[in-house]
Amino acid sequence: MPVREIIWGTLGLAALLLIGLALRAERRHFTARGKAGAWLWVRLASLPVLLLAAGAVFLLARAVSGPEALAAFYLSMFTLGPLVYFGLLWLAGRMATPALSAGESASIGGSGLLMVLLPALLASMASPWVYQLELGAQQVQRDHAAERPFPHRIQNRQHFLLPDIGEVLSEHWQAPPGIRVERIEWELGGQYLQTGDSTGSIVCRDGEDFHVFRVAAAPAPRWRMYWRDAADALQRSNWTEAPADVARPAIDLVPAWTADGFSLPVRIPYHFVIVERRWVSGKVQQSDALDGQAHPSPSDTCLPQAYRNRDVESVVTGMVIRMWLSSAHRMGLAAYARPAE
Repeated sequence: MPVREIIWGTLGLAALLLIGLALRAERRHFTARGKAGAWLWVRLASLPVLLLAAGAVFLLARAVSGPEALAAFYLSMFTLGPLVYFGLLWLAGRMATPALSAGESASIGGSGLLMVLLPALLASMASPWVYQLELGAQQVQRDHAAERPFPHRIQNRQHFLLPDIGEVLSEHWQAPPGIRVERIEWELGGQYLQTGDSTGSIVCRDGEDFHVFRVAAAPAPRWRMYWRDAADALQRSNWTEAPADVARPAIDLVPAWTADGFSLPVRIPYHFVIVERRWVSGKVQQSDALDGQAHPSPSDTCLPQAYRNRDVESVVTGMVIRMWLSSAHRMGLAAYARPAE
């Protein structure tokens, strides 16, 4: 079970225990006055009454159009909502046997609101602390993970030549069945930083597989991977990527243009690619490859090998692969244009 669920589950049980104790004390108070049955009737009625009050606020806000709807919502939440809530509880208290006074009904209603609002407020305040506890617990787990050899198979190690960028090395890490990768880190400046799901990363994720796309002249990166085996045991693997084979000739990376996009010979991080689109009106626009599309999940950060334009009214007329060239301290831009028909 994830650490976050354990923490929130524990806090939730504690909140339920405190609410139970508060309800028990409140019941004893009314039992001492001989009004236990009336208390139970109003307490049970408080939930549907709360829903009715919330519905009244919502319907009033929906009846107002335009920017005034938000103002109407907040105004009714502090006026109409309490009026309906406490008014209906007062009516329920008068119908009880024996009847409850307005103050007694209001106290039951007020305590009910506290039991709903206070845990929500405390949960909001505790959220940053829970996040820090989760990070700390995860780090403890990673520190005690067993050291194992790199579990993936390195496939399709290739050299490509890109305009303005130079030689690029790509490789595919193919995962064996039954493993689940939790985290991949890249050593930079003596520190291991999480990568694979962030902008600027030279590795992208495809489920449990990974694809590297890096400048061949750069030093061979050192990697660290945390993964779980079929028994759900956390493992850790450290390795240094093999250096580029300078004797192996690089081939030109050329996109294969299709009617609705293009295909690349390998998968690369989606944030490396800029796409140029042209409309019949003559409008031309350059944007990130996934602009206007659903962004991928953390387990899918590679550009589809066969990229398709989702805007049927435009045509992909070009694409750019951008990579940071640390030796030159600039961004390299490999531009490709669709051949004229």
